[in-house]
Amino acid sequence: MSALTPDCDPDMAHCGEPWKGKGSRGSGILSTVVLLGIFGVSLAFVTKDAVMDAFDFVAVPVGLLAAVALARRVARLTARGAAAVAARVPTVTVRRSQPVG
Repeated sequence: MSALTPDCDPDMAHCGEPWKGKGSRGSGILSTVVLLGIFGVSLAFVTKDAVMDAFDFVAVPVGLLAAVALARRVARLTARGAAAVAARVPTVTVRRSQPVG
């Protein structure tokens, strides 16, 4: 049997199921800032003539992937906010009377 279990990283920095929300506090904010930085740098490389045009073939896909990841985060955050608002809206149940007998 190997030293790694199916749900551990190779460097053993994180064991468990990452989709269960076991990340440290602030890790989502940090990764969002990193994604924004990557997107900004790739956008700057594509729009400015600071580097050669061949670098655009790398910068464009990296920027697109960062933009997709950021859009997914915004959609997930919006869905969580809508669910939180919907949970606070009071619900009214209508009860119908039952026949006697």
